[in-house]
Amino acid sequence: MMKYLYVFLLATIILACKKADIEQESNQLPSTLYLFSISQKSKIRLFSNKKEITDQKVIDHFLKDFKDFEIRDTSFASDENLVFLTADSASIPNQFESLKFIKTGDQILFKSNNIHIITADQLTNYKMAKYQSEIEPVWDSKYRVYNMLVGYGNYSEFKLSVFNYSVTMWHKNFSNDYFGFNDTTSNDYTYKSKASGKVFNEFNESYINSVAESDTLAIQEYFYSFKKR
Repeated sequence: MMKYLYVFLLATIILACKKADIEQESNQLPSTLYLFSISQKSKIRLFSNKKEITDQKVIDHFLKDFKDFEIRDTSFASDENLVFLTADSASIPNQFESLKFIKTGDQILFKSNNIHIITADQLTNYKMAKYQSEIEPVWDSKYRVYNMLVGYGNYSEFKLSVFNYSVTMWHKNFSNDYFGFNDTTSNDYTYKSKASGKVFNEFNESYINSVAESDTLAIQEYFYSFKKR
């Protein structure tokens, strides 16, 4: 009997402490944090044929067509800011005006309130992100998604996860119908496309399995660091 009473009292104390922590955090809101540094989370990583390439010469050769890809550690003063408005809403002015978030320990997972309609090609890039919203088909091979962001810290100091990507893909099995003709007797058409961008998320490691033999993907993860002034 004493054993169960001890467990009950311990659980009560833990819940009371958690409630006190939540109340203390809520008293810090709203809270405005300012961007003050960018720091590397990883070096540039290169993938092809579902594998990572570690030969630096190969990496450098691929990136010569993508200027200013590498992010280096740097500190600076900036007015760019992240605002925690309430216990579940936030804003990053000039980037994401309206965000909802869930705080679990030191991780904060954000979801944009704004719907984005993307194409099938854009959906491929969207799936590079580790944290994804629901993906809903709408019309003409388009999809409805929401931007997801993730970072670590608290309402006074916070690191937002970001990664750059550059990808080269070879597209195959396109006949002359690609140009608006109906000649199915002609040879298939093959062309190369390139894309690059910045994603406010963590890289989805399972995405490597979708990088084909003819594709090449480079990524670099880093942090945007914010803190109160």
